[in-house]
Amino acid sequence: NKRRPSPNYMESFQHDVNANMRSILVDWLVEVAEEYKLLPDTLHLTIAYLDRFLSSNALYRQKLQLLGVSCMLIAS
Repeated sequence: NKRRPSPNYMESFQHDVNANMRSILVDWLVEVAEEYKLLPDTLHLTIAYLDRFLSSNALYRQKLQLLGVSCMLIAS
């Protein structure tokens, strides 16, 4: 399915970003969502967009937080 991220994209596609960095980003996004009282669906959609992007686009770690907040903006 084109809409689902590849299950192993972190190992096979990302070279500068790893699962631990993604985990830290997701924790931060949860804090942002709580601070701004976003709906839970917004957070879930944010993570879905994040994973979809990362499964098809290589990203430098310096841009990871920007990607996360951009996904949140689109999701909201």
